[in-house]
Amino acid sequence: MRGRYQKPSIFWSVIGAAVLLFTVHGHTAIDPATAVAVWLFNEDGGDLAKDLTENALEAEFLDPVKWTDGKFDGGLEFKSGGLVNAGTSPLLNVGTANFSMMAWFKYSKTADDWHATIIEKADFAMPRHGYLLCVRGNLDPNNKGKPLFWFGLAQGAGVHLFGTSPINDGKWHHLAATADRKGAMKLYRDGKLEAEKDISAQQKENEDNHKPFTIGGEAGVASRSLVDGAIDEAALFNVVLTEDQITEIAEKGLARTLGAEAVSPNDKLATTWAKIKRK
Repeated sequence: MRGRYQKPSIFWSVIGAAVLLFTVHGHTAIDPATAVAVWLFNEDGGDLAKDLTENALEAEFLDPVKWTDGKFDGGLEFKSGGLVNAGTSPLLNVGTANFSMMAWFKYSKTADDWHATIIEKADFAMPRHGYLLCVRGNLDPNNKGKPLFWFGLAQGAGVHLFGTSPINDGKWHHLAATADRKGAMKLYRDGKLEAEKDISAQQKENEDNHKPFTIGGEAGVASRSLVDGAIDEAALFNVVLTEDQITEIAEKGLARTLGAEAVSPNDKLATTWAKIKRK
C-alpha cells in the first residue's frame, strides 16, 4: 500500500481548475481537497483499484472479485467472500469529524447474515466504532433488503439509519451517507434524502478503529459479501456534502461531476484541460 504523495498530482491540479470552471457555469462545486479517496473502477484489469486522490489509497482485490460493466464504464462484481481492501490508513478513520461516503451498486439477493457490505470500516466489538453502508440481511426480517447507514458511536448495537424500502431489486442505485457530528446522519437514495437521525449527543465519540476499509464485503466474514452484486464509483469525503451535490453525482456520476472522466494514463495535462473546458 502506497503512502501519501509528497507533491500535488496532475489529476488534482486539473480538478482544482475544473472546480472553478463548474462554479462559473452554475454547477454545484465539490472541493477536490475534501476527497479522501475516489475509486472509479475503470482499470479493467489487474487486482488493484486505483485511488484518484493524492492519498493513493489503492484497494486490493481479495478473491473472488472480477471486473465487469459498471454504471459508468467499468465496475466490480463480487462472489461469496469477495471484497476490495483499501487497508488501515489513518486517513480512512473519521475520528470526531464530519464525513460523507457513497457508491453505485446493484444487488438482487439478501445476505444470510445481518448485512451485505457496500462500504465498511467498522469495529463491531464493544464499544462499537466506525461506519458502514450496506444492505440489511435476513437476520433482521423487518428490515431485510433495505439500505442501512450504520454508525458505531459507542451506542450498544450502534446507531442504525434505515432507508424506507428494500433496494435489492437488481437495478443500479446510488447510495450516499453523510454525518454531521453536531447535527444529523443522513441517508440518500438516488440523490434524494430518504432518512435522517440526530447524532449531536454523541459528537465527541471518536470513531477511529484498526479495522480495514473494505468495499463489497467484510474481511473474514464471507456471508457479508455483496454476492452476485456489483459496485461502481466508491468514494469517501471529509466533509458533509450537500443534497444538491449528492443529487448532481447521482444524476451525472462521480467521475463526470468531478471532471475525472477526462483523466486517463495517456492524457497529458493540456489535453485533459481541453477536455474539461469542452464540458
